[in-house]
Amino acid sequence: MGCGERRPCGAEPGHAAAAASFGVRRAGETVAAMQVLGLRWSKDPHDSDVFLLGYPNMGLAAIASAESPWIGDSSGLHHTYAEDFDGREATCDGDLRHLLDGRHSELTARALSADLDALLTLTQPTDIYTHAEFDGHPDHAEVYRQVVAALERSGKAVMLHSTLIHPEGTGDCMPLSAEQWPNPALTDNDPFARFTPALDVTAPPVPPCAVRVEGTRWGPLGPPDELVEVPREMQEPDPERNLKWRAIARYASQVDCARHDDGSYHPSCGYMRAFVKRHEFFWTRRFGEVDRRDAMGPVLVVAAHPDDEALAAAGIIASARAAGRRVFAAVVTVGDPRPPSAPAAR
Repeated sequence: MGCGERRPCGAEPGHAAAAASFGVRRAGETVAAMQVLGLRWSKDPHDSDVFLLGYPNMGLAAIASAESPWIGDSSGLHHTYAEDFDGREATCDGDLRHLLDGRHSELTARALSADLDALLTLTQPTDIYTHAEFDGHPDHAEVYRQVVAALERSGKAVMLHSTLIHPEGTGDCMPLSAEQWPNPALTDNDPFARFTPALDVTAPPVPPCAVRVEGTRWGPLGPPDELVEVPREMQEPDPERNLKWRAIARYASQVDCARHDDGSYHPSCGYMRAFVKRHEFFWTRRFGEVDRRDAMGPVLVVAAHPDDEALAAAGIIASARAAGRRVFAAVVTVGDPRPPSAPAAR
């Protein structure tokens, strides 16, 4: 290693260091976005509203079946990590397991399950909001399975609410899908027109990512059975004043609106805006004696990547807090760049 080469989180210089640095940046964006919605991160997990589990992007399915530590992570650290906000680049001890026990989690199925169990123990939720099992991103689908398994182990009475970020079948074509859904699709090369807080999300187009759309379909569960109107501040037509957009805009690494030489924009510019809608939508599933749970009990949002928590449930977070409920947000991965050999997914 040359003199003065950066090693964020202890990662080796080069791609690994860049990946770790990006993962730390994205954790900071989550904390900033959640602050907009009134949630705060604390190094004391018993006093925090925000939890960073610190697993690698595009690796959850592999980790969920790994008996020995998975080593396919971009950072090369082979353990969980997250921003710890101590001002030092070399330490990345903000992941939940390190805050609880002073050690990072290995990238194994047992460790991942233990971290989800710890999350439920800390938050004691009566409502959980997370991804749908048929979401096109493999990390999103795995988060759903991990949440369900943790709930089944816990025996808790919880209403589970799942939603869609990437339509079913779009895992190999997310950039194109991002230009088509959420509605309205990109037209006239104007991503800013997709900011439509007075509209509702409609079913994704089918076939997935086809140039010629033949129809629409929500997925195997049919239309969502729960629509929740977002607070008035999130229906504001001025983006600068719209509360949901103000939170989403904190994920600066994920909102690329630089105009390219050919006049086009990155798909994220319009895609992120298109999640600002009048209602947030969910499919519900009951665990335990749900009717006996405390209807004003804690709310937990479990997201796969930094930004999913705001895209999916910013309205839920704001409304639940306004109603006096305790609200928590947990992000399972750091959202670091995928390994060079991994498939293209956000």
